[in-house]
Amino acid sequence: MNSRDGRWLDPPLSLLEYLFQHGWKIVRDTGRDEVAGLCPLHAETHPSFYVNRRKQVFYCHGCGRGGGLPRLIRWMEDPRPAAPPAQHLMEHSYGFYQGQLAHSDQARAYLAGRGIHDAAVIERMRIGYAPGACLRGYLTRLGHPPAALLARGLIDARGRDAFFRCLTFPLPEAANLYGRWLGNGLCRHRFLPGSKGGLYGWAAACDAPRTLLVEGLFDVAALWQAGFPETVAVLGSHLNHPQLVQLTRRHRLVLVCFDADPNGSGHRAAWRVSVQLRHAGVEARRVELPRGHDPASFFAAGATAADFQRRLLEAHP
Repeated sequence: MNSRDGRWLDPPLSLLEYLFQHGWKIVRDTGRDEVAGLCPLHAETHPSFYVNRRKQVFYCHGCGRGGGLPRLIRWMEDPRPAAPPAQHLMEHSYGFYQGQLAHSDQARAYLAGRGIHDAAVIERMRIGYAPGACLRGYLTRLGHPPAALLARGLIDARGRDAFFRCLTFPLPEAANLYGRWLGNGLCRHRFLPGSKGGLYGWAAACDAPRTLLVEGLFDVAALWQAGFPETVAVLGSHLNHPQLVQLTRRHRLVLVCFDADPNGSGHRAAWRVSVQLRHAGVEARRVELPRGHDPASFFAAGATAADFQRRLLEAHP
């Protein structure tokens, strides 16, 4: 207790104490400044509400609201949700799909079948799952009008989830989303309308002395999992202009490791990209994988990090 002008005052209430008084519980506590739990301001099943004990502030990645204790009290006393800014739409979608992965045995089995099992990599890439029939309701409860979902391509004209039965991979820098359908039909891959952006994983790999260039996101996951954090994805087999600029900003060795398709299309694409890079002044070499394999399937078939490292050492122009 503190004394001022002869009066005794109660100590100031902390953010966590206020939350605990209202039944809030910590779901994730790493022992650092931040703890996480379910948001008390909107309905959710995946903890996206973070409290910083030291700074006495909060932020919810689900509904986009944050601030200090006075603002939280105001929202708790008047819980009517404010319409979130339009830029939160994709972040809310990413978080929703990410939370659904834990509830789908089929989606998790598919990931395991592709050799992706490292929880840290799955969390870092924010891999999710679209079960269908519930994205529209979730986002509209957060204040996003159905017209905004339709315009962005998240739902179709009938309100159905465009990524139904897809594993989802957020592409936050491009405000886009990649989906891999769990079935075996012709239309297995899906992006939202708009640019796919630069190289996936570039922010973490840009300072490495070499870059491993692969086609897809499962390849990135497999190589990160195997201890090759310098891996980035083209999200296809052709470099766009922003990706080429990223790779030519500084001198580096680029190892192009595309799919070894039985029809030779991956080898031809790797050759075109390596020539494109060399013309731009970048040292580029091609990595050969066994016929019919991509990096993800190479590891899923039992290859080790040492096996892959030998392939890198044997790379040629």
